[in-house]
Amino acid sequence: MNWTTPDTPGGTDDETGYPLPGIPGIAKSVPCRFHLGGVKVFKNKDNTTVNQTGQIRLDAGVDLPEVGDQIEVVGQFKGKVQDVYRGQLSHRIDV
Repeated sequence: MNWTTPDTPGGTDDETGYPLPGIPGIAKSVPCRFHLGGVKVFKNKDNTTVNQTGQIRLDAGVDLPEVGDQIEVVGQFKGKVQDVYRGQLSHRIDV
């Protein structure tokens, strides 16, 4: 699974008042297992509903994307994270 962390906006130096550059997102990649299908229905911020496309399983201890991040499971899925479950032995991402 591949995704990019969100960009960090720049700010202003407190002493000089000069603008500081932002930090671009970091590309991440972790091994995963994709399972097609699901019965959940998610509601977006604009009140539109989205049916679950599938579920991604990951081992515990790996970096996870946040809800709303765009991810890609090469050859299987490309889209937005709807829900993240962090367990003790494994993690689950609903898409």
